[in-house]
This record gives sequence, C-alpha cells and structure tokens, in this order.
Amino acid sequence: MLSNLPNRAEKPRSAGVTMVLDKGYSVRQAEDLCEVAAPYTDVVKLGWGTSLVT
Repeated sequence: MLSNLPNRAEKPRSAGVTMVLDKGYSVRQAEDLCEVAAPYTDVVKLGWGTSLVT
C-alpha cells in the first residue's frame, strides 16, 4: 500500500500513514482541512480515485 511514499517519520506521529477522504467538502473546507491537519495527514483523497500526498 502506498509503496511510493518516502520515509515519513518526522510529523508528530507515533506510527502509520493517515489518509483523509473528502466527502463533498467545498474548496474552502478542503483548504481549511489541509491547513489545520497537515501535521497529522499524509494523503488527502479529493474524490474517488484521486489523491494528494502532503
């Protein structure tokens, strides 16, 4: 799973990779989520079949 990700140990995490799935967010809501949750989030899926690695 997600084998192309680099080593991700620096964020304030104890283990694992965190993915967020958009369930109909507006553009502003998605921007706010990325701004607030960036230290805890590795992948944001903006729709089925798409993703952005932070």
